[in-house]
Formats: sequence, structure tokens, C-alpha cells
Amino acid sequence: MSSSFSSFRGSTQPRRLRRHQLLKLILLVVVVFLMVNVAATPWILRIGDRFTPLGQWNGFGPVQGSNGGHYVLFTHLQGGLLENSGHRSVGCGQLSGCDTLHGTARLCTESGVTYTFQLTGQIHAWLRTDGARTSLDLSGGSPRPLPFEIIFAGSWHGPVLAVANTDDAFTQVFTPRGRIRSTNSTANNGHASATLQYGSAAGFAAACRALRLA
Repeated sequence: MSSSFSSFRGSTQPRRLRRHQLLKLILLVVVVFLMVNVAATPWILRIGDRFTPLGQWNGFGPVQGSNGGHYVLFTHLQGGLLENSGHRSVGCGQLSGCDTLHGTARLCTESGVTYTFQLTGQIHAWLRTDGARTSLDLSGGSPRPLPFEIIFAGSWHGPVLAVANTDDAFTQVFTPRGRIRSTNSTANNGHASATLQYGSAAGFAAACRALRLA
């Protein structure tokens, strides 16, 4: 009996040791990833004048189109030069540089439809985002994808991110009621501006309900 028990203990100890070593390796990879990300983009610790230890910021606010449309935009921003995997940059261009933002964006409309888009972009900052030039690039999407990328650009003013789309893309894609057009025309050229402040998904949902009832 004692021999069988000793054999059982002997077989479990190597497995526990391997599990412990694996956990230590995972922790080391996470720590190295965070250190590299913070060293390259230290502003991720203070986005929108808030302490953001995970490099994340959620915010939403109204969007006003020159075509008379009203919308609400929600953004989940993850800052940093590397993706969560830590293996590659989010995206780099020869002229534009590397993306330092990724995440998702949601747009609700007066018609009651809420779209979800992929978000990438850049924040040109060092230690904090206040005053930093920022771009938010929206692409893809559901329940219906965008026909082309929509770029909002602007800057941070303390806790507020003020951005605008000025290349006609937003009003060419969205009707005033918030439907995605099946055809594009220069007759729909215009601009759209958004003012985003820190807020939760629940706050965004409440703002969307108010928009539909307005």
C-alpha cells in the first residue's frame, strides 16, 4: 500500500512542477509584453486624463452629420504599439507610421440600427493624451459592412476627444436616419463631427434609447 502511494506521489510531482513552470513562463511573457508596450507608448497609462493601467479607454458621444443626421458613437480603445498577442504591430504604413490604437466602435442611429465596426488608429502623444492628434479608422462591420473606411480625426482636450470626418465618407455612407446606402453619390458629400467622453456600454445604450425617442 505504501509503495503504491509513493508511486502515485512520484507521478504527480513532475506534473505539478511542469504546471508551475508553465504559469511562470506565461507570467513572464505578460510582464515583458506590458513593459515593451509601455516603453514604446507610455501615454497608454493615462488616456483622456484618466489612469488607465490596462491601456484601455471606453467612451461615447453624439455624432452630428451635415446632412442633418444624429447618431451616437461608442469606442473601445486599446492603446499600444503591439496587439494583445504581443507578436506583431497592429499595422504600419510607410507614410502614416504604425497604428497605436485598436479595438471596436459601435454606432447607433435614429432608425434603431446599431452597427459594430473594427477600429484602428493612432494617437500622437508621449506621456499623456491631452492635446494629442488622434485618428480613428472604422472598417468592416455588422450587421452590414462599410463599403469603404471612414476616418475620424481630431485631438484630445483633457477628458474629451473631439474628432470629425471631413472627406465626405460618413455622409456618403450613412443616410440621416442611419441606413447604409447601397449606392454612393457626390450629392451626399458632407462632414460629420463627434465629441466623445469617458463612459460605459450601459451609458451608450441609454443614449441610444434617448436618440430613438427624440
